Amino acid sequence: MINSEQQIYISLGLSILAIIVLVWQGHKLYRLDHIRKQFFSSGLKKDLEQVLVDQNRTLTSITKDLKDLENNLVNLTALNKNNIQRVGLVRFNPFDDAGGNMSFTLALLNNHDDGVIISSLHNREGTRIYSKSIKGGSSESKLTGEEIQAIKQAK
Repeated sequence: MINSEQQIYISLGLSILAIIVLVWQGHKLYRLDHIRKQFFSSGLKKDLEQVLVDQNRTLTSITKDLKDLENNLVNLTALNKNNIQRVGLVRFNPFDDAGGNMSFTLALLNNHDDGVIISSLHNREGTRIYSKSIKGGSSESKLTGEEIQAIKQAK
């Protein structure tokens, strides 16, 4: 059995515990009120419901914009496959009497290995430039060793 002195200590302990909980809850309420004031500090006279509706509209608009950007990116990626993306350059000396590697072969290919190969042959009398179309990494015209090397370099 609990005597009256123990009941007083128990009551005092519970009272102190209740005061601690009350102070803690008051502190949490103060912090929540501070956050609420910061949230509505923009000066707009809107209630929480209107703010949430506006935020939802903004999120919906942003989501739509992101979808549009994603579609644009997919389209640009598909279109970019036809652009020149790979380049190979081989310099060489086709004639023994001309000094240095003044001649070159330039391969310009897209993502599908389609494009053009440009060859420049330099000798003492002048420079001649030739081009050949490339489809799938090969040409209908006969390719020189340097042109094949430039295509391999471009891939």
